[in-house]
Amino acid sequence: MYNPQKLHPISYITGIIQALKENIILIFIFLIFNLRDFEFNDFKSYIYPGIVAIIFLISFLYRAVKVYNTRYWIENEHFILDTGVFTKERKELNIRRIQSMDTSQSIINQIVGGVKIQIKTPSDGIDLETVSKNQSLLIQQALKEAQNTLLTVETKDNHDENISIDNKKQPLIENHLYKLSFKELLLMAMTSGAIGVAFAAVSPIIGAFSDKLPWHWLTDELANISQAIFVIVLMMIGIVLLISYIIGTVIVIIKNFNYTVVESDNQLSIRYGLFNIKNISVPIERVQGVVERQSFIRSIFGFTAIHFIITSDMHDFDKDDDSLDGNITVLPFIKKQKAYTIIKSLMPNMKFNKVKEGMPWSGYHRYFWIQSVILLLVSIVVAYYWQIWPVYLAIFIVLLLAIHSLIVIKKSGYVLEGDELAIKNTKLFGFKTTYFKHDKLLGLELKKNPFLDKKDLINFHFIIAKAAGNQEIGLRYLEQQKVEHLKAWYLRGDENGRI
Repeated sequence: MYNPQKLHPISYITGIIQALKENIILIFIFLIFNLRDFEFNDFKSYIYPGIVAIIFLISFLYRAVKVYNTRYWIENEHFILDTGVFTKERKELNIRRIQSMDTSQSIINQIVGGVKIQIKTPSDGIDLETVSKNQSLLIQQALKEAQNTLLTVETKDNHDENISIDNKKQPLIENHLYKLSFKELLLMAMTSGAIGVAFAAVSPIIGAFSDKLPWHWLTDELANISQAIFVIVLMMIGIVLLISYIIGTVIVIIKNFNYTVVESDNQLSIRYGLFNIKNISVPIERVQGVVERQSFIRSIFGFTAIHFIITSDMHDFDKDDDSLDGNITVLPFIKKQKAYTIIKSLMPNMKFNKVKEGMPWSGYHRYFWIQSVILLLVSIVVAYYWQIWPVYLAIFIVLLLAIHSLIVIKKSGYVLEGDELAIKNTKLFGFKTTYFKHDKLLGLELKKNPFLDKKDLINFHFIIAKAAGNQEIGLRYLEQQKVEHLKAWYLRGDENGRI
């Protein structure tokens, strides 16, 4: 590892796949619109596919040359990457600052034995695509040994040589915290936003092939069942929703298959996936806040999900990097009591107090009245020029908004104790509770207008660091007296302050 190393030949196969991905739209255009009317005897018919082939070839050759020129090695206290095509690029990471080494294996890499590895510091990172599985293990082992050696030297300089030697000899203890069983995975997929996932994945495909799908056959078959247009539309919507739900459930299962969380050396290692196996590392010291997410359905059965908010200074390091947005799923589906037992062992400095639910009734109508007025006005205009049923639909949506606002009033709230604050928000489809400490705060913003001031209500949100930016956490339409107390807590850091 201390001599320049090449990427594995698998990287050339990965280059072909990446070139196909970059030109997939051009290829689809040819397959959908040109292939059926392609004239093999007409020279002009070969112009478009020729252009696509040249673009694909240039893209692949560029990646192939970049793979061929890429070298990586350890030199002194740095991990070095040397790459480039027309211009040589050299990147050096200080080994002391390396916090995590994440890996991922697409289905192609699993077949040929390749691994994509990401080496990250708080402000930068190196992406090696692709190395062999053995190379990946050697890289991680070499970097760990180099970090231990540097730590030993630093401790020796601080006249604590004996302790450093003992620490170096002690093997890392792995603590298996959590493993998602297939039964839990199936239940998780069935209670997740599976329909939304399926729509996001399938809608581009349906849009591309909409002219080719036998819609007329489906409508004719449904027409034989019922002559009512309304019933036909409802049945078609039901069929689409059912298919989307099944596809979405399968997607969630594939993505989170064999989800495992292991703790070692104040760092979490999270592994999951079937066709794309990922292994990400989460340094616990980078955690800025803990988030619990519960859908309405999962809250009935006592299941929840736990996420970490972490910091990172990296911008656009890797679009496939799950930690790029600063939101890391740690426990995706677990009983609530068991979840907090695990999280408290990871974050012993946090108490995770139960939120005191309840918001002022004077803010009830403010959560939905503007949306309701707009919906009703639009539906009335549509009914005037077309049909009356949009008005009924608008009234139904307004009722749903009113019920949702009632849940907001009943279930949202906060609890402040010592230097820890927890805020519970009611979202469109569930609850979100965020826990954070006073020393993680970056700022506080208060907003109000004359109408809120008249009712002694105010909106507030605290700001904490998240990824390379920040996140706002707060409540709307809370009593001004309570917000003033939170403001005093923020300014003074009064650990005895509580409401």
